[in-house]
Amino acid sequence: MTGLYIILGIIVFFVFLFSVRFTVYMDYDKDFKLDVAWGFIKFRILPKKEKPEKPKKPKKEKKPKEKKPKEDVPAEKQDNIIKAFYKNQGFSGVVQLLRDTVNAINGMFGGIFRHFIFRELKLNIIVGEADAHETAVVYGKTCSAVFPAMGLITSTCKVKEYDCEVRTNFCEKERTARFRVVFSIRPIFATNAAIVLAFKLLFKVVFKLLKNKPQPAPAAKPQPAQTNSEKTNKPNNENNIKEDINNERSI
Repeated sequence: MTGLYIILGIIVFFVFLFSVRFTVYMDYDKDFKLDVAWGFIKFRILPKKEKPEKPKKPKKEKKPKEKKPKEDVPAEKQDNIIKAFYKNQGFSGVVQLLRDTVNAINGMFGGIFRHFIFRELKLNIIVGEADAHETAVVYGKTCSAVFPAMGLITSTCKVKEYDCEVRTNFCEKERTARFRVVFSIRPIFATNAAIVLAFKLLFKVVFKLLKNKPQPAPAAKPQPAQTNSEKTNKPNNENNIKEDINNERSI
């Protein structure tokens, strides 16, 4: 009985841990900052703190090694949307971040986004080019990329504070983008969605295997055995046919 109580206690403990909100803070205004909080614990993810460089020891001279033929290098793994934005910041990076977010919502794990709660979702973009015509063209392209993406986010997730603004600057050339995003999710919802997705994929694979299973060929039908009367009638019929042919010849 004590073993059962221990197992139940462990299950309750993990359910409690996975029920604590996991919050993400993202700020971008020339510099990108990413903080993560789980309950009362908060720590900085990006930018990473630079470690003090250790004094380098003088290296001994080594003999040059023979060059080996280059082997095929495997393709690099694709970065997640936040890491990709950290590498490519700026105006184009913000627009690409919105496109990647739309692809993620419409992708395989889109069901997880329904459990996201955005406490803040604010975006401010300013577009200015060399002349008014080019400014209007870039402004239209920017609006066609920004507003549908923000509309999809607000219709899929729960959003409390929302502000999205795209402005033009006809006086000087300028392309700036800044945002403030704070969203949270309970890990238990993410794990439940992942389990449901895994079962769906499993059932699809099993269904395809059963559907494409080769069916056995139909068995040949046994022909009816000939009776003795049919066997005896065959030579009689042949003799009658020969007699008819001889009578026709004689006539």
